[in-house]
Amino acid sequence: MKINPQLVTNQLSDAELIRILCVDDNSALLRTMTTGLTIYGFEVVSACDGIDALRKFINHSGKFAAIVTDDDMPQMNGLELVRYVREQKFKGPIFLISGDLRPPDLEHYYLQDICGFLQKPFKVRTLATLIETSLVSALGAREAR
Repeated sequence: MKINPQLVTNQLSDAELIRILCVDDNSALLRTMTTGLTIYGFEVVSACDGIDALRKFINHSGKFAAIVTDDDMPQMNGLELVRYVREQKFKGPIFLISGDLRPPDLEHYYLQDICGFLQKPFKVRTLATLIETSLVSALGAREAR
């Protein structure tokens, strides 16, 4: 499977809408996600924690197709990041990744309108498919209006 950026960018106004913000304090996993999602056709901006992600979110004016974030990170956790970007009116899909998250904690994320949760370890292909499915679904909703 290869993401078709042309399909996405032809139907949305900004080419940067295939840009994904990936956030994880595990440098090996972050590198794997960045490389893998790039192979699948996405432009990836990586961040090593929530504070780094906020800087990059602001520097790119919030123009991301989707955000993928870890839960447990130093300085700012994933939930704090998700709350911030939602307060900034980010409407794109957000995916949570974690190796150790209890169901009550996951509920806090769903209250912030995340699109999905992937338990670590996971295959980058699975993540790419989830992102693509969410973007194609958003395109369909726009076309239906």
